[in-house]
Amino acid sequence: MNKLAKLNEYAIHQWIDDRSFQRGENYYRHGYILNPRIQGQLLKAECLGSQARSYRVEVTLDDKRIVTSHCSCPVGSGHCKHVAALLLTWVHNPRSFTTKETLEEMLQRLDRDMLITLIYQLLERAPELEGLLELRVLSNAETTPAIAPETIRRQVAQAFYSGGDEWDAGYTIALNLDPILKIGDERLAKDDLRNALTIYATVARAILDDYETIHDENGDVAMVVNECATGLGQCLAVATDQVRREEILAELFYIYSWDLRYGGIGIGDGIPGILDQASPAERKLVTSWAESALDTSSSWSQQSLGRFILQLIPEQLDDQEFLCLCRESALFAELVGRLLSLGRVEEAVAATKEASDYELLQLVDIFVSHKHDELARQLVQTRIPESQDRRLTHWLQKYAQSHHDPETALALAKELFWERPDLTQYQELQNIAKSLDNWPALHETILTRLFQEGKTNLLIQIHLEEGDVGSALLTLNSRAASRQAERYYVYGPSMRLQVARAAEPDYPREAINLYLQAVTSLVAQRGRGNYATAATYLQRVRGIYRRLNEEERWQTLIATLREEYRRLPACRDEFNKAGL
Repeated sequence: MNKLAKLNEYAIHQWIDDRSFQRGENYYRHGYILNPRIQGQLLKAECLGSQARSYRVEVTLDDKRIVTSHCSCPVGSGHCKHVAALLLTWVHNPRSFTTKETLEEMLQRLDRDMLITLIYQLLERAPELEGLLELRVLSNAETTPAIAPETIRRQVAQAFYSGGDEWDAGYTIALNLDPILKIGDERLAKDDLRNALTIYATVARAILDDYETIHDENGDVAMVVNECATGLGQCLAVATDQVRREEILAELFYIYSWDLRYGGIGIGDGIPGILDQASPAERKLVTSWAESALDTSSSWSQQSLGRFILQLIPEQLDDQEFLCLCRESALFAELVGRLLSLGRVEEAVAATKEASDYELLQLVDIFVSHKHDELARQLVQTRIPESQDRRLTHWLQKYAQSHHDPETALALAKELFWERPDLTQYQELQNIAKSLDNWPALHETILTRLFQEGKTNLLIQIHLEEGDVGSALLTLNSRAASRQAERYYVYGPSMRLQVARAAEPDYPREAINLYLQAVTSLVAQRGRGNYATAATYLQRVRGIYRRLNEEERWQTLIATLREEYRRLPACRDEFNKAGL
């Protein structure tokens, strides 16, 4: 048996987000994982869901880590609570897993007659597999006849149908298509270029023709198209007949241009690299197809096609042709870079004025790289009054700092901070002010204004960041801060709990009070997850009392809480699990 990684909860946290981990922990504790098993490198199980149905869960491990995971639930990301529950079962109860043979091992134990019988049984239950059997028989023939594209299309259509309309349809479809691609790989390995090309091209086109009809949130089916593109690239590498090579190029361009029309979802991203092996004449041919598509494309597609052409034939374009293509496809960065290299600064400035705010940020850096710093500053300064993009002001701030103008940098940093106060901008403002030796006065002004404007969450963050826990506690206990922190507790990380943790060393009793407030709020919301979280805070309270040598107070407190929550058996159960 393959050696599988011995995971811990930290490794699971790296794979699963906190929310899904906590929910998966509840599922694990309640025994929602059914029939856990090991099959080669795979952990498999069914996991009960919130509805009556169960979901198929599987995780691939190597000897050190989690490699992949999948779940048939609507989330379908492979990083859901059901996967977390399976992984936690593996960590805490590995003996519950039964070891099963892999499919390959099971099939190897069957003789010829048994395999034939099994195939008949499978075909009776799933007649659609007969087409795949036909393909397999054809591919194994001594002299392989031409495989009809319609035979491949029927198999792709069947794969789409068998995938259903569930959220994991893409995963199922990709699994069903994999055997077809393997036949293509085998034909190519046997120098059967004709049939390999038919398989790759037909599978790709058949998928793209009906791609909008399926759920493929994780891109499993899109990845099949990319595998087809890789196969076509391998065909191009060995093809010598020019007609066939042009056929391969046409199929690759079809995949690439389909993705552009669809909006760019990553299908065919590797095709420009594949075309590096095309001859100059072939790249010129593909360029002509791309140029024809320019007129009917969206602005984003035009930019993509323009860059595609530049990558295909950079050495075949003179300056004028290069600039014309850049203008036609709105490639501002390439256009401005070439104009500045040619010393045509006024044209570069005019082109920059047509760019969006987002593009401007890239273009002004190109001006700076060509030693036109002041022009770059003027372009940004001129754009700011008509723009809502704060990044332009931030660029000016960075420019002022790099050009030894801290006073301007400080003024811009203040503007950015008060426009949208946050800790990062505060720290940036602090660094600039310290370089001018005027931070103490500015610091006091900022803290006062934040309090007056009721921005107490940020104010508490600043106090904690600066190690002033006492001020954080005072701010937290203000009426405005209490309301704000309570809202934060419901919708995100609790400011109270951040302060409580920081207060433990020097303000232990205040920390205890904050933890107990959190416990009361959680229990009032009900639910095992809330009870389990409340128990973790009580564990911290117990630790504080023990450091204070006040074990008796702790015992009185926990006895009181147990009595208060005596009618909540699930709560008492979670407290027991936490050793309280």
